[in-house]
Amino acid sequence: MKVSRITAIAIILLLIAGSAFAQKPGVNPGRKGEIVKQYRTLELLKILDLSEEESEAVLPVLKEIDKNRETFYFQQQQFLNEIEFAIKQNENEAKIAELNNKLMNLPRDFENKRAKLYNKLRSHLSEEQFAKFLVFNRKFAKQLQERVKAIHEQPRKHPLPRR
Repeated sequence: MKVSRITAIAIILLLIAGSAFAQKPGVNPGRKGEIVKQYRTLELLKILDLSEEESEAVLPVLKEIDKNRETFYFQQQQFLNEIEFAIKQNENEAKIAELNNKLMNLPRDFENKRAKLYNKLRSHLSEEQFAKFLVFNRKFAKQLQERVKAIHEQPRKHPLPRR
């Protein structure tokens, strides 16, 4: 039952992924990010070989981990934009220092929450499964970076005109 359910999910995700990546480049990048997350989750579930009960407990925690990371990057950009604006507006040192401090505290807050979420996930997994999760995250991130790098290194079909 576990394998057939995962196979059905995989087929559905591949159909969705195929339609999203068949679009023109640059179209709806948020949707492509969602598909990558869904693919990553599916691959992770296969590696962890979870029962249906375990999957139901683990999936919400994985979503929380993703949301925490997304929130961190969003807030980081938001604070940097505020700092840039404050500099352009010639804000006083105290205001800029306050924004700098908020930005500097962000990684600590992110790591604290991530540690709590990892512990929550760990409570639903065996030690071996949790170790597989950690290793999978590193490998998946590295593969994704390599693929993105390869895409950016490909020559353009239509080079930009020279000036």
